Amino acid sequence: MKIRRIIFWTHLAAGLTAGIFIFIMSVTGILLMYEHALPQAISDGVKVEAPANTTAMTADEMAQLPIVQNAGERGVSLNWDNRENAPVIVRAGRSGGFMMNPFTGEEVEDPSEGVHGYYRFMMGIHRWLGQEGENRSTARAVTGAANLVFLLLVVSGIYLWLPKAWKWMFFKLNMFFQKSYPTGKARDFNWHHVFGFWALIPLFLIVISGVMISYPWAGNLIYTAWGESPPQRGGSSPAVEPTDSVDPSQLASYQDAVNTIKAYSDRGWTRISMTLPSDPNAQTLSFQRHYGDRFLPQQRVSMSYDRATGDIDNVQTYADNTPAMKTRLFLRFIHTGERFGVIGTTIAGLASLAACFLVFTGFALSYRRLIRPLFRKKA
Repeated sequence: MKIRRIIFWTHLAAGLTAGIFIFIMSVTGILLMYEHALPQAISDGVKVEAPANTTAMTADEMAQLPIVQNAGERGVSLNWDNRENAPVIVRAGRSGGFMMNPFTGEEVEDPSEGVHGYYRFMMGIHRWLGQEGENRSTARAVTGAANLVFLLLVVSGIYLWLPKAWKWMFFKLNMFFQKSYPTGKARDFNWHHVFGFWALIPLFLIVISGVMISYPWAGNLIYTAWGESPPQRGGSSPAVEPTDSVDPSQLASYQDAVNTIKAYSDRGWTRISMTLPSDPNAQTLSFQRHYGDRFLPQQRVSMSYDRATGDIDNVQTYADNTPAMKTRLFLRFIHTGERFGVIGTTIAGLASLAACFLVFTGFALSYRRLIRPLFRKKA
């Protein structure tokens, strides 16, 4: 019993310490539920009109447009969706980008821009408590510590939930909501146990993946567990063989490369992404061929195209990743539930809602145990 008492008070103290931050991350987690699915659904409804007697611009012509060249200093990509009269999406970094008419080269209004802005704002609160600049480091440390405390709460909560005697009446009272409650304390006690039970598995996966995202050492533990060496962060890129000896006039065009990537497999594609090289005469082009939701790693193939030979010289699928990398990618997308599509994101959102109730009922029970008796003694 002494061990149970220690775990109980540790659970209570941890909840009071980090409860506010856990509540903030849980609320924003609900509001971020369809971060990718909703903007994508809105963007998929955009179509451009093709002027009469006009064909779509080639990838080479698009790359030369000032609007594309000025999109960003690095990481600019052209993205073609496999939809009739779909705009080409120009990406620059993680958040920059715009839609472009492939027939005229003009920017197209993106009706999902407001939704994107909303999700960027919510993500700023979720990860950095709405802080900017240098304050983000402090805020990131706070949310990371809150994730660790949340993991402690989940693990200790499992122990505290387990019954002293395995009887059906206990499970009936702690797995299901009751029709009525004699007191507010009884209601909060029941809700705390019911929400904790039904949200246990998704919350555990969300929290443990959140710790991995917050702390590099936690992510490195995955590689250690699989007996692999963690990748070096910020390391130098591997050396690239010089291509000065290749006559630029003999290199395949960007459009030839795009056509080859489109025809690569019998499996249909949903999006082709080409990263524009800093040197227009670069011999190798990098592509991603998506065949699903256009952002999940298990639904894309990374490729390199050799413009000198006109062949695809490197293909990497999700299955080619090491076990540690697969585990890391799994946890990354299990955090949002996107690993299992809209159903997964809905479950993750409901788990975040359950976490809000856990915080509320935890505070309410703590108030009745710690604060209310003080007023009674004074009276």
